[in-house]
This record gives sequence, C-alpha cells and structure tokens, in this order.
Amino acid sequence: MFMLKSKQQGFTLLELLVVITLLAVLAVGALVAYEDVGDNAEAAAAANANVTLDSAIRTYRAVEKVYPNQWDVLAVTATSGISTLPTAALDIFGGVTLSASNSAAVANSLIAAGIDELQQITGTNPNPVAPNRQHNESVNIGFAQELDLEDMIAAGDQLTVSIVPSAGNNGTGCAFAGDNLNVAFSGALSASSANTIQNKFNDSLEADECHLVLALGFGSDAAASTSSSKVAISQAPTYTKVNSVNPAVNYARYIGLFQVAADDTGNVTGPALEKARLLAVITPDGKVIDDAIADAQ
Repeated sequence: MFMLKSKQQGFTLLELLVVITLLAVLAVGALVAYEDVGDNAEAAAAANANVTLDSAIRTYRAVEKVYPNQWDVLAVTATSGISTLPTAALDIFGGVTLSASNSAAVANSLIAAGIDELQQITGTNPNPVAPNRQHNESVNIGFAQELDLEDMIAAGDQLTVSIVPSAGNNGTGCAFAGDNLNVAFSGALSASSANTIQNKFNDSLEADECHLVLALGFGSDAAASTSSSKVAISQAPTYTKVNSVNPAVNYARYIGLFQVAADDTGNVTGPALEKARLLAVITPDGKVIDDAIADAQ
C-alpha cells in the first residue's frame, strides 16, 4: 500500500505551464474563428435581406402594377442629406431642390408608378428618435411629414430629393431642364467619380450619359403601404455592418434607386419618364446585391 502511494506522481510546474499555454492557444483560435463566423453570418444575412427585398418589391410591382408607396426621402428641405446617413453614403447620394415645374414632372412620374406620398424629415428633433423611425410623422412629431405629391403639384411647391449624381460626357455636370444635378451631400464630386456612380449601380446607365436617379429609402411606412396586398411585404429589413452602419446612429434601411428621367444629349437629361422605374435596391452604404453577396463569402 505504501509502495503504491510512493509511485503516484503529480504534474510538474513545467508540464502545467505547457498545458495552460496549449489551452490558451486553442481558446484564442476558437475566439478568432467564432469572430469570423459572426462577421460572415452578418454579411450573409445582409445579402439575403437585399436579395429578398429586391425580389419582394418587384413581385409586388408585377402583381399590383405599382410600387410600394411612402418611401423615405434621404434629403431634408435645406437640400442637405439627412444627418444620420452613413459616411459612405455621402459620396454616393446628392441632394437637390428642383424647380416647381421640374418638381411637378418628377412627382407625376412617381405618381404614375404608384408612389404618390413620400416620407420626409423637415428638421432635427432635439429629442433622440431612432434613425430608422425619423421619417415617420407619428413618431418624429413636428420634425417629419407625409408629403402628398398631388397636393405639392397643386400648390406649385418645390421638391427636395436625394439623387445619384453624374457628370455627363465631358465632366462638366448634368442638368435637368435647368436644375444642376452634379451636387453631392459632401460637396461637388470630381468628374471621374460622378461619371462612374450611376453606371456602377446599373450598366444600362452609361458613364458618359446623364440620368435623373432618385435615392429613396424603403422604411417601415413603405412596408406598411403593402399590407392590404396578397403579396404584402411584412417589414422593412434593417442593414447592419460593423464599423460602417450602426442602426443606433445611422439610417440603416435599404435604398431603392428610381430612374425618373433618361439621357437626352449627354449633358442634359431628357423629359421625365412617364413612369419611374426601379433600377436597383442597394445597401445604405452603397453596395449592390453582388457586392453584398461577395461580402458574405
């Protein structure tokens, strides 16, 4: 019995240190792998939401013959971008206040496509309101409005819209019946940058052409406008991207790009289209579906 006890040995200090070191290495590796899985899962969810929403909007359009209503305007009445836009959006979207006649032409193009009301922020609420809810006039009371486009036309008011700028065939900028379209929230874009933005989102818009393309957010009111349809869109998905789009401080809804006027000469976009058409659904930091899917790989 005593001999048996004498043969029992414990771990030496060196052996314990080796084991602890190995466990630490394995733990760190597991954490790194888990972090990658989390990032990939987030990107995959964002890509899936983008594809699903794009398909749902187009299905709704095919069944109801109109697009969902009450999209969010990403500019305020002072022609600047909404303060909660992600930083990456500042070099993608521009803001412009159209003349009364051009406002009517654009409004009629939207109305013909089923969009006769827009959700617009009119000022900055000193009391915090979640960025994705700031366009709802019942939540952001006194600082948001539901803009009836037919009433706007009747009153001869001007429309402030967010656009995707372009610079035309010589880089000097584009115009829509006298309204300058080469305006960006962060300042004037360079010719090389402005000439590639529209083409990046849709290949049918050549880099040396001018088109009037509106950027409208698909918010909760837009989803609610489909509730009576048999192909209703249950909710407006939220986009989340670490270090890029944080729904606590950024507008994080997916954005529809609508063409309302086509190229006429190369530096002047022609008359407004009879019906606005959806070009693409992108993320709030300006990624098309292919980019979002690539991020998920």
